[in-house]
Amino acid sequence: MNKQTEQPLRTKPENFFRKLLSGIIRYRFALSCAAVVILGAIVLGVVLGGRSRAADGKPETDSVVISAVTPGQNDYPIRTPDPNAVNETIDPLSPHMTIAPDYPDETFPPIETQAPIPDDIATAVPVITPAPLANDHITLVQYREHSDLIPGVQERLMILWYMDPDEPTDYLGSATRAAIMCFQRRNGLAVTGELNGKTYEAIFSLGARVYMCSNGDTGSDVQYLEERLYELGYLDDPDDVFDDVTEAAVKDFQQANSLTADGMVGKNTKEALYNPDCVAKAYGFGDSGEKVLTYQQRLQELGYLTTEPDGVYGNDTKMAVRRFQMQNELIEDGYLGPVTREKLMSDDAVGNALSITMSGSDVLNVQVRLSELNYLRPSDVNSYFTSVTEEAVRLFQRNNNLLEDGKVGRNTMSVLFSENAVRAVHPVNTPTAVPTNAPRPTATPRPTNPPSGGGGGGNGGGGSVQQRINTMISVARSKLGCRYVRGHKGPNTFDCSGFVWWVLNHSGVSIGYMTTYYWRTCQRFTRIYNINNIKRGDVVLFNGHIAICSNTWTIIDASHSNGKVVERSFNRNWFKTNFVCGFRIFK
Repeated sequence: MNKQTEQPLRTKPENFFRKLLSGIIRYRFALSCAAVVILGAIVLGVVLGGRSRAADGKPETDSVVISAVTPGQNDYPIRTPDPNAVNETIDPLSPHMTIAPDYPDETFPPIETQAPIPDDIATAVPVITPAPLANDHITLVQYREHSDLIPGVQERLMILWYMDPDEPTDYLGSATRAAIMCFQRRNGLAVTGELNGKTYEAIFSLGARVYMCSNGDTGSDVQYLEERLYELGYLDDPDDVFDDVTEAAVKDFQQANSLTADGMVGKNTKEALYNPDCVAKAYGFGDSGEKVLTYQQRLQELGYLTTEPDGVYGNDTKMAVRRFQMQNELIEDGYLGPVTREKLMSDDAVGNALSITMSGSDVLNVQVRLSELNYLRPSDVNSYFTSVTEEAVRLFQRNNNLLEDGKVGRNTMSVLFSENAVRAVHPVNTPTAVPTNAPRPTATPRPTNPPSGGGGGGNGGGGSVQQRINTMISVARSKLGCRYVRGHKGPNTFDCSGFVWWVLNHSGVSIGYMTTYYWRTCQRFTRIYNINNIKRGDVVLFNGHIAICSNTWTIIDASHSNGKVVERSFNRNWFKTNFVCGFRIFK
């Protein structure tokens, strides 16, 4: 073979294009069909891809994501499955998942954009809802019915701050209905309180808006809000309607308590309203005048103020007011607001009765006076109402012909600080006669911490630890069925913190009102960090919830999800997951 035949065959350009054109003409019909098919596929893909955006502009998603949670709520794990697994079988009732439905004709109300405010921030939570429920308006669950849909709804409403943290139930009671109404109001739905398909789908949607109460709103939450603003002195005339006056009161409260003064009540403002340390618009520390003097005189008359009234609102007056609020079932903030003033000046105001386990400047003043009258040794003056103080009070009452109960009430206080008080021959625990060669008794050591037990006073009285526990459980059970109302402390409506406070104070354990947040910092009682070691009579703290242990793995608590005070098992996942610690009240 010569070199020429080894060269590759070269085709001139004009020959190549001539053959290409000839091929196109020859197969023109087949090529046209292929082009039509490709173009049709592209158009169809664009149309189908845009259907889910047609109604309200929300993007469609095929991926499945288990809900992230809002801080302070249930600490559920976050899991993101394979985004390609669009046909994965998922429990439609899961409270953490939602299916993005295809509903081009749905007229879901658009979500209005608001200026970002701290109370309106929540983690977006994609959740899977059953697709068949997307377009119907039929009521899914009737009021006072049980349904497998309700646990998921309650848990989602807790995440969105419409309900307080609690173990979800399957019951649509008054509390759940009220929360649904607040959600409907906030999310532009008809406020019916019914759980219909549209509301159900909105609750689990990405655009679900967190709790907020603002100008123009009405409802039970507005009623409770205005009651609290009135109690704190920011509102003069509650009318259960969030109007311009209410908005101005909210702004005043927010400004005084270092919150964003936007006039709207979200999670942060709502929590601050029931904080016992919130700043009230009322008579408080540093104020002075004739009005303060009048209230001091009344506090002294009722046995709360142990110093001479001088018209200046000092520490002693603040302590007296707090004690008065505690004894009269008011939120203990130390301010003389409208409700406290009204109760203080009323005929049914409950007088003071200092008793064992109490502490503070008023107890110290009583001890100093008992020491002056030789009933108590100086070494036992320590501001804590100990058993030695109780014995000194009993001896004083005996010597002054008073009812001998060991408590410093109105009558005992009046005589104690009078010029006619009878002195003691010797202090308590001091022998009447001591041989010269006998060792002198040592003084009772001064405690370094407040007493951690109950007993003495109230319904608790004395007795063994078991008797005191029995009394507390009996008091708690007497309130079974009472309605749950946020911020209420009895005697017939409670939230979880108010219920524990009421039961303890009616069982001989004098303690100030604390929210679940403040219980976390409580150092008065021994802490139990293992849920398996919780015993009957312990106070049990969960994330955002608190209860009283009534038996092995049983608690009594004011439950938001049940809407009332209930006795139930806490040997279940929600309680174990959200357990913080227990407090041993009696030991």
